[in-house]
Amino acid sequence: MRQGAPSSSLQRRHRRPVDYKQRRGTVAVPCGPEGTVGDYVPFYFATRSPMLSSISYGNVQGVSAEQRRLVYVVANTEAAYESELDCVFTDGNAAAAITEFEDDPDRLDEHVDWPLMKQRYWANTDEDPDRRRRRMAEFLIHREVPLSIVRGIAVYDRAMRDEAAAIVAGAVPVAVRSGWYF
Repeated sequence: MRQGAPSSSLQRRHRRPVDYKQRRGTVAVPCGPEGTVGDYVPFYFATRSPMLSSISYGNVQGVSAEQRRLVYVVANTEAAYESELDCVFTDGNAAAAITEFEDDPDRLDEHVDWPLMKQRYWANTDEDPDRRRRRMAEFLIHREVPLSIVRGIAVYDRAMRDEAAAIVAGAVPVAVRSGWYF
């Protein structure tokens, strides 16, 4: 097994599904417009997130494990700030107790582990037992995301590309990015 590669998938497949949405509704956001994590639209800084992995193994209550039906909405932080949206970001999974929140865009690079975001494998290791949480660093936009900051949609296959393209009717580009999935 490669260092950092996920451990046995058999072990992960038999966990009890978790209601992440309910839990996120109870975690306070201590900066920006405040509220709870559930008041924000979350974006990850990398593809193939630990959450998508959990979904693919059926470990997320109320969400189908069929990855091909999930889409990536692609936006960037600069567009959010230029649009003067209320944003905060985290150094890891927003629902984890040790995660730090920040609302100063000048501090983004201090909080996001960019080298880890570029890695294909992000499982915890003996040397770094916090990789999974940090890989789930989030950019959170308060309440709603205007279409004007959406740069595109990425999907699993051509059938989903055609379906998504029909829905967005040319408002944003839609591209197949099967490598972004498990």
